[in-house]
Amino acid sequence: MKGNKRAARFSKAFRESLTRYNKDITEQAAETPYGVPYRPAIWGARWDIQSFGFRHYFLASAYPDIVDAAPVMNALNFVLGCHPGSNQASFASGVGTRSATVAYGANRADWSYIPGGVVSGTALRRPDFPELLEFPFLWQQTEYCLGGASSHYMFIALATKQLLQEKH
Repeated sequence: MKGNKRAARFSKAFRESLTRYNKDITEQAAETPYGVPYRPAIWGARWDIQSFGFRHYFLASAYPDIVDAAPVMNALNFVLGCHPGSNQASFASGVGTRSATVAYGANRADWSYIPGGVVSGTALRRPDFPELLEFPFLWQQTEYCLGGASSHYMFIALATKQLLQEKH
């Protein structure tokens, strides 16, 4: 009986924490035009957004009554080029109407292209919106990364599909 009470208290405290977390995420997402928390330091914020979308999916799918799923979809939209301002490039090579196909890849001696590769993202040019130059030797913008970058992109694409199917 004692264990059941502890479990119930833990569950209640966890759900209350999730409610506060969702409120914080909603407030942070409202500060940006992207619908996700976006606080870049210098470059590669797209990695943080994809990682956030990856982690947020598990909470949104396990606790749909508390945690909003929209940030997962917004993370995917960000990667696919739904940005205000002049840069609306998709960071996934070969995906989207204007994708980053010139990148700093495995063969750094030329303008390489890896279909499905995901680049690190825009450089932040204050006070303007992020911009992406088409020049592969700016590795902080167009570096192909396979670990978290490509796998998180593929995951949030599939997660978005799953979340949309659950709605219907």
